[in-house]
Amino acid sequence: MRAWRLVLRLHERLDMDTEAQQTILVATDFSAGSDLALDRAIELAKNTGARLAIVHAIEPALDFPMAATYTEVGGGFYASVDLALAARAAKAAKAGVVCTTKILEGTVATEIAAWAREIGAIMIVQGTHGRTGLAHVLLGSVAEKVVRQATCPVLTVPFGHRAA
Repeated sequence: MRAWRLVLRLHERLDMDTEAQQTILVATDFSAGSDLALDRAIELAKNTGARLAIVHAIEPALDFPMAATYTEVGGGFYASVDLALAARAAKAAKAGVVCTTKILEGTVATEIAAWAREIGAIMIVQGTHGRTGLAHVLLGSVAEKVVRQATCPVLTVPFGHRAA
């Protein structure tokens, strides 16, 4: 039920500016949780007439001395990311939703929030992993950081739960 209230609010925002098609940014890490969030975003876009911008942010591993850097991997890594984004864009297109993709580089949450501002997104949709305890302390929550940095509404879709 909450999702439909959100759709109604999005309709109101879309009615304010009918000349420009509105954009919903979808952040993905290619996990099952992100794919669930993409499904929600496609549903919202279909119901509001918005388009989607699907992004994947790559945080350079240069800060981690024991990890391989992305520059060592070469173009193959970026090509695989681009293919994964294209597969998700094809899913949106099959549902009748106009979609673009982009690979971002930098601090993940910061880049997602900055790109949303740059394209004038009306909303960010992303999945959550639901990490707790030590995993949350060590890895943090990208979704939580995006919520703090975003200037537009953020819909987080919890993995393993059906969002209402």
